[in-house]
Amino acid sequence: MKIVIPCYNEPEALLTLRSLWACERGNFKVEIIVVVNSYLISPESIRQQNRRTFNELVCFAEKRNTPRFYLTPLFIENLPGRQTGAGLPRKIGMDEAVIRFKKEDNPKGIIVSLDADCTVKSNYLIEIHSHFKKYKLKSATIEFHHPMEHLDKENEIRKATEAYETYLRYYRAALEYTGYPYSYYTIGSAFAVTVQSYVQAGGMGKQQAGEDFYFLQKIFPLGKTCFIDTTCVFPAARISDRVPFGTGPAINKMIEEKQTKKQSYQIAAFTELKLLFDKIDSFFKKPSMEIEQEISNLPSHFQAFLKEDDFLNKIAEINRYTAHAVNFKKRFFSYFTAFKILKYLNYVHPYPYEWADASESLKILRLLS
Repeated sequence: MKIVIPCYNEPEALLTLRSLWACERGNFKVEIIVVVNSYLISPESIRQQNRRTFNELVCFAEKRNTPRFYLTPLFIENLPGRQTGAGLPRKIGMDEAVIRFKKEDNPKGIIVSLDADCTVKSNYLIEIHSHFKKYKLKSATIEFHHPMEHLDKENEIRKATEAYETYLRYYRAALEYTGYPYSYYTIGSAFAVTVQSYVQAGGMGKQQAGEDFYFLQKIFPLGKTCFIDTTCVFPAARISDRVPFGTGPAINKMIEEKQTKKQSYQIAAFTELKLLFDKIDSFFKKPSMEIEQEISNLPSHFQAFLKEDDFLNKIAEINRYTAHAVNFKKRFFSYFTAFKILKYLNYVHPYPYEWADASESLKILRLLS
């Protein structure tokens, strides 16, 4: 197992390492690759902090490393880009993990993605390893929780973080409700993949935000994935402006706009997706006229979206190149991806659907499910 951690301006990075060192250990080797990085646009104060952090990591490694459990700090400055972000350093670390697995002649290694503001539950390592081995996984996402219990209930960071975490849980539950087969969290600090899957997917992207989302959409269709809820990652609850979107910016925006609730998409929009996905099997080897009849009972705005997307021709194309129903369904979701779902949800919000409160929507969805 190799754990990859991008580290940018993280004065408390040793907390993450101490948390990993405190974990229960199994009969497998663990390497922790920390990519201490800065960009061409990074101020000198952050560069200096990174140098201090790197020196601390080197000292930590000298004192703690063993042949089967060890830290490898990497130091990289002057990365390109108009904005800082975890995409490129995460890619650098994961690509390095691939190189090291190859040198070790280990094609079955596991690459774990973590962040430098996280701690983990003590069974983190053995649960990830045992799940991959027992279920022959290609990838996995991992339970997470932003620890806020130490903050006062009226603290603005706590309230915003709780609301945002509820939004994440609602969105995933809503995707699952639709029947979408890849309804997993896409959080950079809480996933793992086999080295083979990483290479097959073409590696991590260089996006300065959302790299986890883009990468995992390529990973999920490659083979068996599961959600590991028997352990937990604890990302820090904090505001951030280093990337354009994600947890930190979302919390920051909510605090600035004094939002106590996180807006999300109406359950009705997800129900419409469910109506479509429930019909998929009936689209196999059917002529376009019959498929058009099948979707004619969908709401008019959904029909308009599908027409704009050239839905009937796309289904006809999938049918032409598919001989079996199982492969038809897989190809369908290669076309109607998580990006397409998000595009539709934004198509119908805020009209004809107004934004909904994620917390209330989650309660309703749990009753429906």
